[in-house]
Amino acid sequence: MTDFLKRLFKLNLSAEEQHVLNALNTSSASKRVIGRGTLTVKASDITSSDKFRTYTEKASVIVSYQNN
Repeated sequence: MTDFLKRLFKLNLSAEEQHVLNALNTSSASKRVIGRGTLTVKASDITSSDKFRTYTEKASVIVSYQNN
């Protein structure tokens, strides 16, 4: 029954909603839903990711450029 409902609701998703759902399903970060519509993720999962490190380096370059 739940598989049927999942398939039924997926038919009504917008492209943006489907993109977010796919990102959540493929993420290796720990996820936990608390409350109504609130998703929490461990900070260590985010800060240890390659994507975070790349963005941190880019931000550091921008900040150092603006300070000079």
